[in-house]
Amino acid sequence: MFALPDFMMKLIWSNDAVVMDDFLRTKPIPSSVWNRFIATMLAADPWNLVFPMLVALVGAWLLPAGVTVLAVVAALVQTLMLSWLVADIHKAPNINYSLPLWVGAVVYYLVMTGLSSILVMLAMRYGTDLHLPGSPWTELVLFIALNLVLMGALYLYFCRMRAYDEHEQHANTVRSVGDVTLFSTEYLSVWRSKRFRFPIIFCSVLFLLQLYLQPDYPLALYFLIGWPSLFLGQWVFGIEGNYFHGLWTKPYSIEHVLLNKYKFFILISLGMAVLLIPAIFFLGLRPTTLLATLLLLGCGQTLLMMPTCLFSTRVDLFTSAFFNYQGTNMGITIYSLVIIIPIAIYMIATLAMPPLWGDAMMAAIGLAALAIHRPCIRKLAKKWMDNRYDNMERYMK
Repeated sequence: MFALPDFMMKLIWSNDAVVMDDFLRTKPIPSSVWNRFIATMLAADPWNLVFPMLVALVGAWLLPAGVTVLAVVAALVQTLMLSWLVADIHKAPNINYSLPLWVGAVVYYLVMTGLSSILVMLAMRYGTDLHLPGSPWTELVLFIALNLVLMGALYLYFCRMRAYDEHEQHANTVRSVGDVTLFSTEYLSVWRSKRFRFPIIFCSVLFLLQLYLQPDYPLALYFLIGWPSLFLGQWVFGIEGNYFHGLWTKPYSIEHVLLNKYKFFILISLGMAVLLIPAIFFLGLRPTTLLATLLLLGCGQTLLMMPTCLFSTRVDLFTSAFFNYQGTNMGITIYSLVIIIPIAIYMIATLAMPPLWGDAMMAAIGLAALAIHRPCIRKLAKKWMDNRYDNMERYMK
């Protein structure tokens, strides 16, 4: 029914603990009690009611009462099964345990999608003349039985999975901190931050799929290349606000830190543009348009977002991004309206001008921003230093 959106929603936003921490392990709590606790917690999760309620609303309008009740039960059983699948994935200690789960999830989705497509095509072909044995009662009962069997198998897999090696005496690998540079802290902080990692990866995948599936959408190219730097540009010093006092003791000027930010955002935009190289051959995307958009967004839009360093606040890196407004303020909200400028330039260049002239205009604006980025960042750094005490106090809040 709603396997993919339900699964993705729980996989991204669910952050409940599925493994006992070290403190609980010191208590006389058997694994069977913990597993039953997880089962109770998953069953009581209010997210399990989202899609069954949607099925109930649609069924009350289109289906008989008995079929609606059975469809709601089927949706509830399926969402519980997907909750166990996500719990197993979160508990899996390595790829040896998680790979069978991912393969099973893909097979389940393909089988359910294939069966649904067959039923829809038969209904469109034969209409009211289509008579399936026991339809729709038999199909719903079989669907419920299948998901119950899968849920039981996932529960047994969860109970028998060992996610903590109590006999391990040493680490397999040791990474020295000596090779961490100021620039490497940019991508390391983003990658290790739950607040930023999931939105960037998830939305980038969505925009990438949208561009390849709907290439005629006018803003598909803009959002794919500009999204990561636009999202991170809202909090230029949001990550550094967590350790700015330590950074202040290092021999790095504010101008140097801002220049690293600017280069990092350009590098992200370049990485997103590389993903579009196949579109040049398969979708007819003009290389000049790709290059011009990269210059406009990577160099121009990024420079436009740098002034948020003057009113950035500390961002909690390890909280969920779902409806999380921590770290935002009125200054960021108002200044975010500046994004209208690059959007307007992109729309004018791609829709209201000849392709060659539009690409030339975007490239010229991007190159101009690249040429003036150092004096602009130098002025921003001086402005930040003039209010450094207020800025440092704001990071401590």
